[in-house]
Parts: sequence; structure tokens; C-alpha cells
Amino acid sequence: MSVKLTRIPKPVKQFLLKSLALFLIWKALYLSVLLPGRILDRPLTNLIGNSTAATLNFFSRSNDYSTFPTIRPKVYPYIGETEEGMALNRGQERLLFVADVCNGLEILVLYAGLILCLPAPPYRKLTFILGGIILIEILNVIRCSGLVLVFLHHPEYLDFSHHYLFTFVIYAFIFWLWYLFSKEPGLSKKLQTNATAP
Repeated sequence: MSVKLTRIPKPVKQFLLKSLALFLIWKALYLSVLLPGRILDRPLTNLIGNSTAATLNFFSRSNDYSTFPTIRPKVYPYIGETEEGMALNRGQERLLFVADVCNGLEILVLYAGLILCLPAPPYRKLTFILGGIILIEILNVIRCSGLVLVFLHHPEYLDFSHHYLFTFVIYAFIFWLWYLFSKEPGLSKKLQTNATAP
């Protein structure tokens, strides 16, 4: 077993160790400090909800869509528990509930974490992390707006759109950003050089 571990290239070991350390630090910080007070979730969920309403109002040329903070019972299997989020209405009709799990925080951490673990100049990492976070959140607003339109016009496709179609689009976009990041001139050569170093 130890012989097999020694055959793993050094850059791969470093990447795996950095990834594991970042994951453990993030989970400890999130579960113990950030989650109980919704320190990151509340503003991010509010941003997604309000931006979705603003997007729908802009394209429908109306002020019919509005949002407000609310609490609802959690869906199965969390019977008896509640969750906070943003409700999106058209007039008095409830259309969408943006829960914290839908605000994209975990995806943003995953996206930024991978970039932090790869070798690249700091300015490139910062550019891709900040730019990527903005673009991913814009895409998330488009996703939520799309879900509202599907609900209004083709509700029979809502479940498929929510769980599969839009999820695939967002993850495909993130993989595309990672691909662009990995295309840094000389990055593959740097990885090969480190792999052959003792």
C-alpha cells in the first residue's frame, strides 16, 4: 500500500492534501459558525430572491413580482423542521421559494476551492474566483427566473427542470470555467515539471 502511495505524483498529493484541508476547514467553520446564524446564507438567499424578482419585472415590464422573507416547513425527510428563505410572488400568487440550499453557496465554495488548490499566479486565481462567483450567481438568478417561467407556462416540467436541466447547465458552466482556468499558458508544463521532480 505504501509503495502505491509513493507512486502518486507530488503535485497530485499536494492537490489532494490542500483539497482535504480546505474541505475540513470550510465544513468546521460553516457548521459551527456560519450556518446557525445564516451569516452567509441570509444575504445570499436574499440577493438571489430579490434579483430574480427584479429580472422578471424587467423582462415582463411590470412590478408584479415581489419577494419577502418567510419560513416554511422543510420537505421530506425533515418532518417537523422549518427553514428560512425568500418567497417570490406574482401579486398574491406564490410562485417560488428560494431556500438557503438553492442560493449557490456550496457551489461557489467548491468552485473557488478547486482554483485555490491549483498552481497559478495569485492574480489569476483572484480574477477567476471573483469573476466566476459573479457569473455563477447571475446564472443562478437566470435559473430561478427560468423555474418561475416553467412553473407558470409548463408546470409539468418543473421537477425535471429544477432537479436536472438547470443543475446540469450550472455544473457544465463551472466545469467550463475550470477548463478556462487550466488553460493558463505554461500551467500544464509546470505540472509536468513538478511531477518529474524528486
